[in-house]
Amino acid sequence: MTSATWKGRSGVIALTVWFGAMATLCAGLLARHLVALPAPGSYDALSRAMSDLPGPSQRGKWLAVHVLDGRCRCSQRIAEHLLQTARPHAWSEIVLWSGDVDPPAKLTERFDLRRTDLAELGRYGIESVPILVAIDPSGQVRYAGGYTVRKQGPVIDDLRLLAEAMREPAVTAMPVFGCAVSDRLRNALANLPTL
Repeated sequence: MTSATWKGRSGVIALTVWFGAMATLCAGLLARHLVALPAPGSYDALSRAMSDLPGPSQRGKWLAVHVLDGRCRCSQRIAEHLLQTARPHAWSEIVLWSGDVDPPAKLTERFDLRRTDLAELGRYGIESVPILVAIDPSGQVRYAGGYTVRKQGPVIDDLRLLAEAMREPAVTAMPVFGCAVSDRLRNALANLPTL
């Protein structure tokens, strides 16, 4: 094999290896932004796990639970949305706030805000945030899922989802785009490339 032939082949091999590495890196980066995270699987199990959440004044009423984490930009965006929208009068609303970042003061003033930890979220079967849970007056979950159709989607659909939950026995869950809060999911996502 001549020197020129070898240089030509090694160039093709180097270019092929580079292209494969870049394609893998780009796919991993894209997955972090496009792949939906898991919502709680079983509405029955979530209903049982959250049965102790309603306070005395909330029992027997429609209850919306917003599960947010202060370290998650998507959760912070949902918190801002909650403060900027007229909330439905038929619903009591609880914000479960995890993480070491304090919630906005106005969120604490306007909502039944409860600090929580990752262990409690794990007992609920929640591995990612932000998640909306709609619970009917009998304590059954009618909806558990995300707020938007895509990551950082322009439309936050909580009001529509809550209205549908009042009409339907179960509302199809929207994908969850945000942050992992369980060790299992964080470890799985840690294998994806970052910049």
